[in-house]
Amino acid sequence: SPAPHHLGGLLGVLLPARVLHNAARYHDAVVAPCAGCYNRLRYSRGMLRRDKSLRDRMETVLGQPPRHDIEVFDVLDFFNREIDYEEMALRSHGRLCGVKFATYYGCMLTRPPEVIPRPDSKDPVSMEMLLRATGAEVPFFPLKTECCGSYLGLGAKEIVMSASRRILELAAADGYDAIVTACPLCQQNLDLRQAQINRKFGTSFRMPVLYFSQVIGLGIGLSAGELGLDANIVAPPVDDWLTHDAEPLKEVEVP
Repeated sequence: SPAPHHLGGLLGVLLPARVLHNAARYHDAVVAPCAGCYNRLRYSRGMLRRDKSLRDRMETVLGQPPRHDIEVFDVLDFFNREIDYEEMALRSHGRLCGVKFATYYGCMLTRPPEVIPRPDSKDPVSMEMLLRATGAEVPFFPLKTECCGSYLGLGAKEIVMSASRRILELAAADGYDAIVTACPLCQQNLDLRQAQINRKFGTSFRMPVLYFSQVIGLGIGLSAGELGLDANIVAPPVDDWLTHDAEPLKEVEVP
């Protein structure tokens, strides 16, 4: 992830290339729940496709021709590929009706365009589709693809706190009940660092920050305990959110 490719040289390509090779020996696709891992796997695959000298170097390392023709999905795209929105809406019974979520994708799932060529990179909607099937309100969140500071918390915490504060500030000002992420590092920066941000800037954020699969789990009837919500630093008010007598949704609004 961050250190090898920032130091330059081949290590930032060869490490994910080894993962691709080992996965391609037995599987048709690899699914990365980490946005940074997904980004680096995609980058390495593209480099191997374009650069024969790199493939030759990798063959020397592996002792055999490198395998890299394998699909690479982030876990959000995988969910969208496998889930039928209408079926999930029927199963959810609108449990999260009235809850307003800010969808936050971060930067590594959507760019750079030469690594992740997606037509909706500036305004992705795949998370919105999933969350709307639970009955939740998912209005446009203007900072959905801005950076939270990413892994700079390891060496430049001030940058992370400033970037994350901006996201939390807008979500709170616009009346969102929670921020929902598709990147574990974003979830950590926005949830775990809230107390640090409050101390530094004199703010009083108490914004729940959930991983998108936790919201889906609530929608289909899993308990907070089953979803690990007790491990979130800012506890979401699940009992206040859930609507137990809502009618099943007849259709899911497409953005």
